[in-house]
Amino acid sequence: MSKSLTIKIFAPFKKLGHALARIVFSPRKSSLPFSVSKGTRVLFLRHDALGDMISTLPMFRMVKQHIPHAELHVLCTKANMEIIEHCDFIDHIHVAERSITDSPYLHIGLIRKIRSLNVDIIVNCLTSKASKNGVLTSLLSGKNTLSCSVFSGEQYELYYSSQSHQAADMKTMWEKMLMLGAETFGIAPLEQDKRPILPSLPEHADNAKKTLQELGLQSGKFIAINLSVGQDRNRWDEQAYSKLISYLLSMGEKPLLFGMSADAPFIEQLEKQFPDLHHYPFGRHILEIGEALRYAAWGISPDTGFLHLASAAQCPIVGLYGYLPEVAKDEWIPYGIPHRRVFSSTQAVRDISVKDVIQACNELTEMLRS
Repeated sequence: MSKSLTIKIFAPFKKLGHALARIVFSPRKSSLPFSVSKGTRVLFLRHDALGDMISTLPMFRMVKQHIPHAELHVLCTKANMEIIEHCDFIDHIHVAERSITDSPYLHIGLIRKIRSLNVDIIVNCLTSKASKNGVLTSLLSGKNTLSCSVFSGEQYELYYSSQSHQAADMKTMWEKMLMLGAETFGIAPLEQDKRPILPSLPEHADNAKKTLQELGLQSGKFIAINLSVGQDRNRWDEQAYSKLISYLLSMGEKPLLFGMSADAPFIEQLEKQFPDLHHYPFGRHILEIGEALRYAAWGISPDTGFLHLASAAQCPIVGLYGYLPEVAKDEWIPYGIPHRRVFSSTQAVRDISVKDVIQACNELTEMLRS
């Protein structure tokens, strides 16, 4: 069945769904900015990937610093909770097992718990699955709750009190989230509000420093290479990594591999091939990994979570991406750090050539020297 025929068949059902949603949900309409008084409860929805949470932290901090009397709640997942568990600008954390929009039936208890809080404002920080997120926002809302999101089209206004057009116009996810908070609460961002955050504890920094010393690596003298990815289409070819590492070693560089325990077989294979190669120990806290990146000369990653972690750690980096149209290329850009990006001609990162990656690495090192 062709795509156009499928659209025609399901179009009436979609219109019916929107009509029913308008009757069932119909949020309180309002305009931005929303007013905040002492004790106002604000719930941020950020129940998605690690990198998304990292790019949203400056906004959370900005809102709390500019409106200290607000009570900030964040709905996250186990996958990104570690990033915020030590943030003193977040008052309450609510953890879902996995993305609540993909499995709402598993989270009925959590939804009821949040509804019982009678939150005053819900800020949807997710930029995809607009209908699902809109329904969830409505399910979490009380009769007096105001809600907003990054603008995603007039057809979704039936789920939100207001949408941020300004945030939608921002290029990078970091800027989108900062503007979402600024427009929602009427804040004029200061330059310091834009700084990425790595909310680690002294123990994370101490453990990273000690581990690097045990590996015989000095600050600014190693290259962080991330092998781990959240989605298979972002995985770079194993032979490509081998060729890149061989090139870096021939140039006198010291690569340090980062990955999950699932990457152990490949890492062991590389260590047999290159006896002087090291990997950062598995099972360490994500904030410790971030602290380790502070010491790297630069890094490389096909995973945007690691790229955003590098941004927070101020580690220059080369990012590998699947094909993206021009309008979307800046959305997941490394933020506030020297970087280079390499895009695949297909949806698969594995189709990026080693030659193009080496060129990007050389360009980044030249940039850092100048």
